[in-house]
Amino acid sequence: MVNKLKNLCDFQKISEFLLCLFVIFVIFPVKFLIFDSAIYQSGEFSPFLSHFFYLSDVCFLLALLFCVLSLFFGKNNFLKREDRVFDMNLLFLCSALVFFVVFSVFFSINLENSLVYVLRFFEFFIVYLLLVSDFVSPKKLIQFFLIALLLSSLIGILQFIFQHSLGLHFLGESILSGNMVGVAKLNIFGFKLLRIYGTFSHPNIFAAYLLMGIILTYWLFKTAAFNSRKLIIIVLAIFATALFLTFSKAIFIALISILFFLFRGKLKGDNKIILPIILTFLLILLILSETTILERLRFIFISFNLFIHKPFGVGIGNFTDAMPLFSFYKLLPWNFQPVHNTFLLILNEIGLQGLIVFLLIFIYLFYENIKAKNVFSLALILGFFWMAFFDHYLFSLYQGQFLFWFILSRLCSR
Repeated sequence: MVNKLKNLCDFQKISEFLLCLFVIFVIFPVKFLIFDSAIYQSGEFSPFLSHFFYLSDVCFLLALLFCVLSLFFGKNNFLKREDRVFDMNLLFLCSALVFFVVFSVFFSINLENSLVYVLRFFEFFIVYLLLVSDFVSPKKLIQFFLIALLLSSLIGILQFIFQHSLGLHFLGESILSGNMVGVAKLNIFGFKLLRIYGTFSHPNIFAAYLLMGIILTYWLFKTAAFNSRKLIIIVLAIFATALFLTFSKAIFIALISILFFLFRGKLKGDNKIILPIILTFLLILLILSETTILERLRFIFISFNLFIHKPFGVGIGNFTDAMPLFSFYKLLPWNFQPVHNTFLLILNEIGLQGLIVFLLIFIYLFYENIKAKNVFSLALILGFFWMAFFDHYLFSLYQGQFLFWFILSRLCSR
């Protein structure tokens, strides 16, 4: 019976296919609300203290099931392949981060919320282990990632043209309009333009995915994994257009920094100062944005005050729940969001010990890729740093958490 089952099913290929679907449905987040643990005093909905069950979760669970079946009944055990390279030092550091995430539950001020975040953390950690084990072909997974992101980019461009959502809620598109309160917009001389979301929860996280899409598309081209020059140019043009329409200044800075890093050797004469000038201009624009700087400073003050009183953290996922207790001013409904810095968010939720491990992961990857002279991985690290420094989604949002582990899996590839 077992032999017949082996012949009928290639469990590993089924699991690989489901993992590719998992990536697609992360980008197209079809979801169902499980529970809402925090309707604030104002009555506002909190995306950081409410939880959903995603279609991608179904794909993950099925992929995990077939992965286990492939280990017991499959023809080839991927764990025993001699050509597999596994970085045990990085595995130890990532395992330590997972440990401190679990440890933070003992200091949680909202146990129910923290437990859900821990489950999510385990889910993406398992995905990370499957990716670095080469259970699924990295190039195949990246191609699925880029195809899904390309479709989301086209949706985003159409959102800008029509200045509202397209009604594709069955693909995870949010309800958007330039007249809606709480929707991200760009104010130009009193005229408000909708910042595009694609199928993401916010333009900033959409921009982060697009940045990774640009880097990975270029990587596929340079590694001859896909050598159609015209198609690559079209894909990069679509990604770049969508990235511009997100109006995410932090990611603009990241992109300019990466371009300067990748092509600095090809710049000659006066051209060498063009990219640094643009980078400086964007950085000044970000710093001088009155709303941005005031909001970020307030969050930073709350973060420092929280750390002084709770050095071991308040439990993963609980920054927004703890904010009113450590704020120096009355919080308005739209103020209830994590500090816009992943390093500080980890410090506040997981504690100093968690931040130390996170920084060690960052330092280790930087050192290893400098030593290996891996230019593309260093570009990813640079982009990763800007994301972590200017925003919180890598640890606070579902799509951001996937992006964190996905980038990590690519950084440790050889």
